[in-house]
Amino acid sequence: MVYKYGGSPIASKTDKFNLYDSSGQNIVDANLDTDANGLMTTGSDYASGDVLYLRYEDSNDKQWWKISVPQMNKADAESATYNLIRLEGFTIGTYTTDALKIADGTTYADASTYNITLSGTTPHFTYSLSNTGNDNTGLMTSYDPEYSQNWNIECYIAFSGTDYEKLIIYDLSYDFTLGTTHYVGESLDAYKLSKHKVGSTYKSLGTQDVSFWIDATGYTASTSVTMQITVKAYADHVYAENHGGSFGPEAIELAEQTVTIVDT
Repeated sequence: MVYKYGGSPIASKTDKFNLYDSSGQNIVDANLDTDANGLMTTGSDYASGDVLYLRYEDSNDKQWWKISVPQMNKADAESATYNLIRLEGFTIGTYTTDALKIADGTTYADASTYNITLSGTTPHFTYSLSNTGNDNTGLMTSYDPEYSQNWNIECYIAFSGTDYEKLIIYDLSYDFTLGTTHYVGESLDAYKLSKHKVGSTYKSLGTQDVSFWIDATGYTASTSVTMQITVKAYADHVYAENHGGSFGPEAIELAEQTVTIVDT
């Protein structure tokens, strides 16, 4: 096992891995370890073609791999040697730097207010998130068979409050309403949010922007709407739409920013 962005072994990890059967529901090898070279050996033998899921969790570094056991050649099988499978993982980045701007360059801090009377009824927002962690940290996506959901990086915006439904949101990938909250959002690119450095060259800087604009021309005066932007890892917007707005039982928040939209 190696770190995808740095290339070094995922070494000396104790009790951080569990191997599941093909359903992803039942553990067949528990509390597996990697050695100083990043090698891990299963406690049982598995037949060629068997499909297994391997789960890794070390604090906020979490990942699933789907594995198909490869065919061994006759000589290796007779000498009872191992089949080696290369797996790539990651160390999560640091996502404490984000910013929200409109097209004229005005920045809106967390807990600030956007006034459509003063600043316009069709604002174009850009939300930016940066990985300020170490080089070769970042994110990867995977599939969680236990809960039948994707582990994506989701940037979603929740609109709630009086007359929230009168705001029309454009240029985002998904859109659904649950109760009195309107959700819109975008699945982010894990690689763009990873700081990948090879030698002295950055292949990825660890930043990504999400742009959207709001049509507030039908908004009612003297009311306010809360616009909450949240980024979560190990999250799935399809799961959220079907589970009351929960983006997954193991989703973690990377960043959050709230702006109140008013018309006065």
